[in-house]
Amino acid sequence: MSSLKAEGTVERAMNIMHNGLAILQQGRVLVTDRLHGHILSVLLDIPHVLLDNCHQKLSSFHNTWTRGLKNCRLADNAEDASRYVMELLDEYGDSLPPRLTAADIKEKL
Repeated sequence: MSSLKAEGTVERAMNIMHNGLAILQQGRVLVTDRLHGHILSVLLDIPHVLLDNCHQKLSSFHNTWTRGLKNCRLADNAEDASRYVMELLDEYGDSLPPRLTAADIKEKL
């Protein structure tokens, strides 16, 4: 990975972030059990499924801040997550959101 070759800490962090954004944008639907995965999917307009855990951190965040999003589903288990992935694939078909960079995301904020 190019992030390991960066000279300074800031450069290394920027490379890691850009690599992460590129990886997230490779698929058509993301399944995540991480809050940052959800937040980045929202910013990148990636259809995604939140897989909640026993602490209900994701469902609390989702119900408070992002409940109205059309490209997000909240699942309690892997079976529901799989069903929601198929729904999102049917809904969005072969379309992929445009590839965005960190600068593009900053502009959306």
